[in-house]
Amino acid sequence: MALETELKYLNTEHDKIRSIMAAGGGIKLTRHYERNVVLDDPGRSLYKRSALLRVRQADKITMTVKRIPADIRNGKAKVYVEHETEVSDFTETISALQVLGYLPVFRYEKIREEWEFADCRICLDLLPFGSFVEIEGEEDKILACAKILELLPENSSRKTYHELNREYRLSAGLPQDENFVFTEEEVEVLL
Repeated sequence: MALETELKYLNTEHDKIRSIMAAGGGIKLTRHYERNVVLDDPGRSLYKRSALLRVRQADKITMTVKRIPADIRNGKAKVYVEHETEVSDFTETISALQVLGYLPVFRYEKIREEWEFADCRICLDLLPFGSFVEIEGEEDKILACAKILELLPENSSRKTYHELNREYRLSAGLPQDENFVFTEEEVEVLL
């Protein structure tokens, strides 16, 4: 178990941020396509308890359970208790969870580029509905890193990508859909 502290930034310019990190000694770790399946029981009890069960396929395959801590911290960043383990098979892990009563409730994809910079992990995330930066680390270091990257506090968000997708679809006049995925052609072009 670990605590994950993060803050997202909306409306970001990845090329500018990449340049700042490269000039400042940042280390690029990876760039990959990832697919995620979020599971829950038919009553969505995990969601109602602010918990998430996810299986992710990227550079490796992981199963993750996240929840908001019982002693909720007041701060600018979002904090989760996170349990994550590597698994060997994406489809079989989802099938095993289905046997336990957890069903896929939505799927999402992103192109993620990860960096180490200013004592934080920086994720340049490209989703079907926009470009985002997610900074993980200790809250004071996240805020200091964001300042170096010239990310504005008014563009920060504690919301999940799921919540941001719902807001985007509502503001764009699109029908509600919890899924946000790329076409195969988009993945080929973006990678």
